[in-house]
Parts: sequence; C-alpha cells; structure tokens
Amino acid sequence: MITKVGWGGATLAALCLTGLACSSGPSSADAAAGIDSLNARITQAYRNHDPKAYGALFTDSAVFEWPAFNTVRGARGLEKMVEDNWAALKDMDLRLIVATRRFAPSHATEFGAFEQSYTDASGKRSIEYGRYVAVLVRQGDGRWSVDRFFGFEDSTRAVPGHPGR
Repeated sequence: MITKVGWGGATLAALCLTGLACSSGPSSADAAAGIDSLNARITQAYRNHDPKAYGALFTDSAVFEWPAFNTVRGARGLEKMVEDNWAALKDMDLRLIVATRRFAPSHATEFGAFEQSYTDASGKRSIEYGRYVAVLVRQGDGRWSVDRFFGFEDSTRAVPGHPGR
C-alpha cells in the first residue's frame, strides 16, 4: 500500500539522510588524542633505538624529506634509514612541540618544532633543534600513521659540561 507523505515527513527524511551523508567521523578531540599517542610512540622508538617500531608508525607509501638526506620512501625505507643513522648515537631523546594541527575526517596536518638530544660516538652530547610538518592519516582501525614528513634542523648545540665535549 502506498501512502502519501506530507512535506514535513519528506523534509525530516531528507535531513536525516543529509546528516548521515555528512557525518564527519570522530571529533577533533579524539583525533588529537590519537595523534598525541602516535607522537608518544615516535618518541619511545627514539628512546628505545627501535627502528622497527619507528617504521611501523609510517604508511607503506610514506615520504620522508630532510635536506641532509635523500628522500626516503615507505615504512621499510624509514626503518633502514634510522637503523643506519641511529647506530652511532646513544642516549637519544626526542621532544615534539606541536604548534598547530588542522583536522579533516581521514587526515590531519601537524606543524611543530623538535628537540633531539643524543650522545655521538665521540661521547659529545648535543641537542638538535628544528621544525617539521607532517601529514598524518587515520587508518581503518582508527590508529594514526605518518604519511608525509618534512623537517629541517635549524641549529645544534653542544651540552656544556658533558664529558667528551
């Protein structure tokens, strides 16, 4: 049996369908929490000297750009890069200082600064300061991964009074 639907019922149905089609997914607060977790895992990979954990935080199609290196592509490429670069460094730590984030339903852009401290093979302790921008993507399971990264060092400072200086 076909029934007649009035304008009110049709309008309500259209609004409901529009709401479903335009739903934006998780909130910016949820996205920020997920990205904060990603950043904590990046920092932990540095502290643990764990190239596999570091590579796992990037997409398979990730692109990593840094003026001092050739462009690195993919999670496995990033594992290899940090394995080679971290070999001579000890006592590494990383501090990310997020300046701003822009959110979309399936991705985010993060701008910030970093401080990477380490002891080199000669025993010299240094802190490297720089800036970065990262494009982050939300995976199907809700986790966030790095898809594009561009960073540069703006200065390095020896830590005064540290042995080996």
